[in-house]
Amino acid sequence: MKSIIKFWLIGLISMLVITFALIQLDDAFDKTGVWYKDIFGSIKYYILWIVPYWWFIILVGSCVIGLLSFGVTLGLKRMRK
Repeated sequence: MKSIIKFWLIGLISMLVITFALIQLDDAFDKTGVWYKDIFGSIKYYILWIVPYWWFIILVGSCVIGLLSFGVTLGLKRMRK
């Protein structure tokens, strides 16, 4: 059970990183040109706009990524035996 949770957490972190990287391409996010304002602005935009509307997609995606990686790891272990 611990390994499934570990893979789900890896999937969750990867989905959060993917969605955070994709908001940088969003036209609704305004960039000011000042690096520290852009960083804080993107974090604020991510927490206040992306997570509330995309939470279900992030959770489903993390479950899919976690189950796929768990299945690949389990399959590789069985092939080695």
